[in-house]
Amino acid sequence: MIEIIISTIGVFIYIFIGFSLKKLKLISVKFEIFFTKISFNILLPIALVINFWQISFPEIYLFNFLIAFFGSGTLIFFISFLVSKKLFKFRTDQSAVFGFSSCFGNSVALGIPLMYTILGPIKAMPYMILVLFHGIIYFTYTTLIIENYRSRDHKNLFRIFRIILGLLKNIVLFGMFLGLFFSFIEVPFPKDFATYLNLIPVLTLPTVLISLGLALANFKLNIGMHEIFIITFFKNILQPFVAFITSKYLFQMSNELVLIITLASALPSGSQTYYLSYRYNTLQKTISANIVLSTFLSFFTLSILIYLFNFLN
Repeated sequence: MIEIIISTIGVFIYIFIGFSLKKLKLISVKFEIFFTKISFNILLPIALVINFWQISFPEIYLFNFLIAFFGSGTLIFFISFLVSKKLFKFRTDQSAVFGFSSCFGNSVALGIPLMYTILGPIKAMPYMILVLFHGIIYFTYTTLIIENYRSRDHKNLFRIFRIILGLLKNIVLFGMFLGLFFSFIEVPFPKDFATYLNLIPVLTLPTVLISLGLALANFKLNIGMHEIFIITFFKNILQPFVAFITSKYLFQMSNELVLIITLASALPSGSQTYYLSYRYNTLQKTISANIVLSTFLSFFTLSILIYLFNFLN
């Protein structure tokens, strides 16, 4: 138990290192860009290929597993969507961005290192299934709501095509699919280089977390905006609660799968939420502030959840 708590703290220490390096101006902007590109565009995809290549997925009831996670997240999306329209009088596109930030977690930069640290690569594989569908599901219906509301030149079929193309060009998804492909067609893993290749995932986790810290340092927390507290409540508190109830009592899943679904739902709002607000030029200050607050709060909420699961088991 102590080892798991220490490992969890270690995950956030790397984030703090990146955050401090940026805030104290100990690194240049050029180095930050270089380091981030190496972490996310090279090391992370290679690490995912290596891990997916060597292991097979556990046998789980996939439909219930996906419904428990994405059903809970979608419910939170629409609750947040309606609250923002009624309480803040937001437009439909603003409410869509608000709802997206309330359910879309940092599944890659924080989620993958955290799950690998707590569970190990093999037991964390069900979580990787969630990562595969995470962007596809949430990004797609959120974008469709926004585009339908704005009705930009009415070329919806072309925009849907661009959405799908953008998802296919996602380097993280590409790494997963490539590793799965090698495993499926039974391409032999190069055993002679296994020791060296398996060092890449080990080195990747801290670099990705440091990059996340660097990114968080670019966002500003404006305490005066009460909207961020509502988003953070939905994302860090309500979503994992609903996911736990759904997976534990509705679908009666194993403790391990309940843990994965609950922790995945408790991940803080991802930096992609800012990308969506930037892309549609709406709620940028609110969303960027939420990312900082949500990530800070997740240190406590995730640690408490991990402790409770280990205590109860």
